[in-house]
Amino acid sequence: MEMTTPAHLLLVHGASHGAWCWSSVISELDTLGVASTAFDLPGSGLDQTPRQSITLDNYVEATIRQLDSIDAENVVVVGHSLAGITIPAVAAARPEKVAAVVFLAGVVLNTKERGIDSIPEDRRSTYFAMAQASEDYTILPAFDNAHRRFFSHLESAQAQSAYSQLTPQPFEPYLSEVVHGVDSLVAPAAYVLLEQDVTFKPTLASSFAQKGGLIPDRMQGDHCVMLSNPFALAEKLSHYAYTDWDA
Repeated sequence: MEMTTPAHLLLVHGASHGAWCWSSVISELDTLGVASTAFDLPGSGLDQTPRQSITLDNYVEATIRQLDSIDAENVVVVGHSLAGITIPAVAAARPEKVAAVVFLAGVVLNTKERGIDSIPEDRRSTYFAMAQASEDYTILPAFDNAHRRFFSHLESAQAQSAYSQLTPQPFEPYLSEVVHGVDSLVAPAAYVLLEQDVTFKPTLASSFAQKGGLIPDRMQGDHCVMLSNPFALAEKLSHYAYTDWDA
């Protein structure tokens, strides 16, 4: 069943990204009659918070502040990639306002699990190595790896432009045990699986969805479909904005 008035979409970016990555999606959602908001998490995008001090709690607190600033009764919180580990806590903090959460190629954890443990083993050690080699305990893949894993559907020039906007990702949030996992989720949820995702391949993404008892909502796209096909993603997310989650 669809609602007459769509919910507001709060778009939470993943690791190393920022509000900038949602720009085209927001424009398209606007044409579909759906209001949406994106913002920079601490130390990401244009936010100048020192990255070595950033924790998972900081991400949760920043997202709740953004949620509180939205003048809407119903908000669907969309968490891309690493943001999947924060959105259950946001729903727990504001159950009266969060109509649903959507994991977009998102990491799904149970309570007391850590983000780093969900990263495929063949990449896990490189995360630690990058963080330890950095000056502020952050990670950022080289361009070739980012192009292959994040935005494989972009041409080289487009990928270079996107890469130039990435920021080093604080590593500490990966190492924290989540206080609110999908096993204690208080809101309805959905999982969008991206068929050509190299970062979280369909088998892994399906296991994330299964952890939440969710049937994957599959769509064509690479890991950063908001950059490679913002129109298709906007249509997908508008469906969730118009869903009557109480029905």
